[in-house]
Amino acid sequence: MLNRLKKIIPLSLFDQLIFRWQQLQYGYSNFQYRKKHPGIAFPDDYTLYESYVLDYQKFIEDGELTTHEIWESVQQYLPNSPTILDWGCGPSRITRHLQKLTPSANIFASDPNIDTIVWNQKHIPGVHFKVQEAYPPLPFEDAYFDLVIGFSVLTHIASDDQQKWIDELNRITKSNGIIWITTHGNHFIKKLSKQQQQQIKSEGIYHTPFAKKGHRMMSTYHLPEKLGMLLKEKFEILEYWDGEQHPNKAGKQDLWILRKKKV
Repeated sequence: MLNRLKKIIPLSLFDQLIFRWQQLQYGYSNFQYRKKHPGIAFPDDYTLYESYVLDYQKFIEDGELTTHEIWESVQQYLPNSPTILDWGCGPSRITRHLQKLTPSANIFASDPNIDTIVWNQKHIPGVHFKVQEAYPPLPFEDAYFDLVIGFSVLTHIASDDQQKWIDELNRITKSNGIIWITTHGNHFIKKLSKQQQQQIKSEGIYHTPFAKKGHRMMSTYHLPEKLGMLLKEKFEILEYWDGEQHPNKAGKQDLWILRKKKV
């Protein structure tokens, strides 16, 4: 029903309807969770909704589980004290858990939402938070990071800007450094209209337009075969997991673990 509704009303209205519904759906459970865990910081409702889902317990527990899965999948490729970037960090769903897994790491996080970065700086200690622009470059030097994490970031970047961001990830990553990213692949493509699926087959990519850059309502879909060819120009693909075949890997998104080729 939601997919049908999404097709017949403006996305901005659909966004507000989903947000208000989640406020009603999770209001009581969130109140109870905050009472039990007074030491955990949460951002305002819309920021939490827009970055993930307005469910405090799921936000914390899924974030911790995801961070463990990321770290277990990349640890073997990294030095003992890596420099890490959580690119498009939002309200630190992943960032807040990284320090517990790798206390010797130098952790950075970036996001284009200034208010979210200010909130992070106030509530999440020990991380270097930076405001980034909606377009490259990121505020970091060349070849700076051993690991760049981008969970559901390329999934909300317009088609025309994808190549610029892939080039930027290449720029800021050290030689032999690791990039861990997810994309909307076959599991999500099959939910699109026939016309949209045809565009993806033809062009390898499709996105739903939305006024605000990076918003959850701007969803981008990648044909894995064509994206893989693009990524191979600059990276070695160490692992690829199709979200349709491995739904528990990255929330049904496709998972790519890349290593920057030696310059």
